[in-house]
Parts: sequence; C-alpha cells; structure tokens
Amino acid sequence: MSHKVRISLHVAPELAGKGKASSSEQVSVADRMRQSYASLMKPFLPADYKNTVTPEYIHYTKWQFVHNTLGSASGVLATQAMLYAMGLGSGALPLSVAINWVLKDGFGQLGGVIYATMVGPKFDSDPKHQRFWSAVWLQSATWLEMLTPLFPHLFLLIGSVANIGKNISWLAMSATKASINKTFCLKENLGDLTAKSGSQATAAGLLGTAVGVLIGATMDVSVYTLIVGFVPLSFISLWGNYKSLLYAITPTLNVERARLMIKDALRLTDSGDICFEPALLKTPRQVSAVETFMREVHSIQPSGQRPGITISPMLSRLGRGLPGGSHAKTQRDVAQMVNDAFNPPRTRQTEQYYIGHMASSTTSRLYLWFDTHATNSDILKGFYHAMVYREMLASRHHAHAGMHGSVLSAELCEQSFEFSQRTFAEFSKSVTQSGWDIGTMYLSKLSRHVSVRISQSFALLANVTASK
Repeated sequence: MSHKVRISLHVAPELAGKGKASSSEQVSVADRMRQSYASLMKPFLPADYKNTVTPEYIHYTKWQFVHNTLGSASGVLATQAMLYAMGLGSGALPLSVAINWVLKDGFGQLGGVIYATMVGPKFDSDPKHQRFWSAVWLQSATWLEMLTPLFPHLFLLIGSVANIGKNISWLAMSATKASINKTFCLKENLGDLTAKSGSQATAAGLLGTAVGVLIGATMDVSVYTLIVGFVPLSFISLWGNYKSLLYAITPTLNVERARLMIKDALRLTDSGDICFEPALLKTPRQVSAVETFMREVHSIQPSGQRPGITISPMLSRLGRGLPGGSHAKTQRDVAQMVNDAFNPPRTRQTEQYYIGHMASSTTSRLYLWFDTHATNSDILKGFYHAMVYREMLASRHHAHAGMHGSVLSAELCEQSFEFSQRTFAEFSKSVTQSGWDIGTMYLSKLSRHVSVRISQSFALLANVTASK
C-alpha cells in the first residue's frame, strides 16, 4: 500500500485533471526552470557539487567570477591604451612597434621565471597571501599599461615592467590554484573541480572582454577617458578577489594559523596554573575567518604581558630590535641568551629545538630555533612549548625582567617544558582531530634550521651554523 502511495504522489502532476491544470503547469514550469539552471551550471560546477564540495566553495566561486570578469574588462582597456600609445589607427604597424611588443613579452616571461625561483615554497605555505597579491600585481601591471600613452617613448620599459607583473600574477594564480581548490573537496574530485574552475575563468574572461570592448567603444580614445572606465573595474576586481579568499580554508600550519589555533586552548586556572583545553582548539574553518593573509607573518608580536616569539632568527641579527642593541652590554646579554638556549638542561638535551628568552624594561621576546634533524612533530612540539612558556611568563608578570633573564625565567622554562612534554601527545592528537594537516609544517624555513655541536660536558663547542 505504501509503495502505491509513493507512486501516485510522484505521477500526480502528470495525471491531474482539468481542475488542477493551473497548479500542474506551475510545478512543471518551476521544474523546467530548475532543470535549465542545472544544465546551464553543469559546465561550471563540479558534479553533485552540493555533496562533493564544502559550503564555502560557491561563495569563493562567485567572488572569483567577479574578480576575473572585471579583471578581463580592465585588461581590454589597458590593451587599448597601449595600442593608442603606439599610434595605431594613424597608419600601418611599423616593424619597430612589432619588435617592441615581442620584446616586452619576452622580458615579462623571464621575470616570471625569476619570481617562481625566489618564491616557490611560499605557494604552498601561504596560498591565500600569494593569491591575494597576484591580483594586486595584475592590476598594478595593468595600471602601468594604462599610462603608456602618456610616455610613448618609454613603451618598451613600461611594457616590459608591466608584463613582468602580469607573468608573476599568472604564475602565482596557477601555482596556488591546486592548493586552494583542494580545500573545497569533500571527495576525491579535485580533477573535476579544477576543470570547472577553468570553465568559470574562461566564461568570466569572455564576459569581461565583452564588457571592456563595450566600454572602450563608447568612450573617446584618450588615456584620460580610458582611465575613468578602468579605475572602478580595477578596484572592484581586487575586492572580488579579497572576498573570495575569505572562504578559502587552509588546513596547514604557518605561524599565524598556529597562533590562532592554539591561543584560546591554553588557559589559566583559578590557582594560576596553566591548562590545555582540547575543545577550545580552533578548526581550520574558524581560523580562516580571522587569519591575516594580506601580509606575511613570520613572528608573534607581544600582547599585554605576553612576550613576542621570533622563530628561527639569524644569529648575526639578534639584538638589533632591542633597546641599545649595538651596546656592548646588550651584545653580551644576547650572547648569554644564545649560550643558555643552545646549552639546555639535561632534561631537554634530546629535543630538536632550542628556546631563549630576553627581556628589558620595555620589551620581552622569546626566540625559537629548530635543529636540522627536527621532524614535523619536533617543530610542532617546539612551537607548542614556546606558546606554553609565553603564557606562563605572562601569568607570572615576568615580561619585564632583567635583560639577561632570571632564575624565575629559567624555572618557568623548565615548568613549561614539563607541561608541554606531559600534554603534547594529547595536543597533537587534538590538532589532527580538529582537521589540521600536521604532515607538513610551515612554521620555519628549513634554511634557518641550525646545527649545534655539544661536548659531553654539554658546553657549546662551536658556533651555531645555519644549514645550507
């Protein structure tokens, strides 16, 4: 009986009598509209996207479409300005103009190769930062192209610099695409999602080109009128890129994301002791809503009584940011801090990281180094210890101790180590359960890891040397 009821409900719109024709037609029209919309979106969205991608994907895609469309439109106006600078329309295309056009493209591609060599690892550690600035590079390059009619004699120079910016932008966009797209996948459908992203970019590019041509055709051919049309397109394009990145979730840990993840999970009890609350660890989704990606973050700044944390600083530059950094006493204090950090007590001599603390009447800072043999687990543990140590220093109001530190500071370092040693297994497990990928760490540059030789009496034998 129940089976027959379900069938009758399913076919009711088709079998309804004349009295229900209006309702049937409304349902049928609505169904057809939904089917048409689904067919229209099929080339642009992953299959079964409601179940195969995260909820943030649609928002990200929407704003990327705005960014790509208006970026293409502004590019059309910039190209028109460059052609105007070369005097097209007044005669045949000279050979020198053609050569200049080819040369600027060649210089631009060379600049992109150099940039990729310099920035390569950052595409994985900070994809949102690189993606944001790729749009800034692109619009800055387009701005330069818009100015070529004002300086036609500098066409090759301006065009080459602009093309370097464009190639850097395109390279950064391409390099970060996979990292960002992967965060939206709920199933193994990265290939489908990447293909649909390409379709979206193509559609946005075509639409943007049409908009740019339309705007250019309705304006007088002068640099000033072209700029009037270009400015709003450029800024809205950048805004669209920024808005889209708010929905991109990065599950790997760099300094900024690690700080935001852990800061609420370390709490002080009523008795003043520190405790770890796994439930208060932030997830990648929660961190993505508040993380800073417009600038790179390599260290943790002081906050109230909490000292700052500098990770993997170069030993030759220590003390420069401290009051009286060039004074002999300050340099002696720095040397003492380094010696204490790299000659830890026996309880910490098997650890693959080193912690030092310096404080003055105006500033306080922790320094954290990693050994060349440090694993991802060692790096996470070192950062966790530094954060615990930071909280303990704040709780004891010891941020303004003497420059060389004190017995209390050394005791707090040992107490924080004992606490982090006791709770690290639970911490590491909770981090993984919260959705973070700890298989790769971006908390420190490998080139800044150090190699230390220690004698049997645990005295520092040689200078600390950065690994090649």
